[in-house]
Amino acid sequence: MADEAAEAVLEERVGGESVSFRVYVFLLRVGEASVRDVYRGCDLSSPSLALHHLEKLESLGLVRKDENGVYQVIARKFGVLRFFHRTGTWLVPRSFLYMIMYAAIALASALLLPSGMRDVGITVSAIGFTTSLVDTVLFLRLLPHRSRSRTVLFNN
Repeated sequence: MADEAAEAVLEERVGGESVSFRVYVFLLRVGEASVRDVYRGCDLSSPSLALHHLEKLESLGLVRKDENGVYQVIARKFGVLRFFHRTGTWLVPRSFLYMIMYAAIALASALLLPSGMRDVGITVSAIGFTTSLVDTVLFLRLLPHRSRSRTVLFNN
């Protein structure tokens, strides 16, 4: 019950607030960043706005600040982030993994099944692949744009 309440608070205070969510996703992608990195990477209007959102995320237990003033992300899944896997600096929609699975099933169907079953296997796989592709595109549109996060990664 406490986990559900904590998740509801995160969804309300971060997921429902576009700038805080954008800062959190930026940090998920880069791992750690200073106030100025967040200011530049998220295209915020001032470093003090970046600091405000970083402090908000810190109070919610989503980031921690080290002795050098660098904020390190604490990965949590809440809201729409439940549908993503984090691999390095990438946030990959779960539906993308299903796309890969359906493509492998279609290939296996084409190569291994007898001709009568082959068409059914390929058709079912193509339907699954297409619906997973649509879901992947829709999920990716929910995330804030990547903007300059790559630049910050290489300038550290």
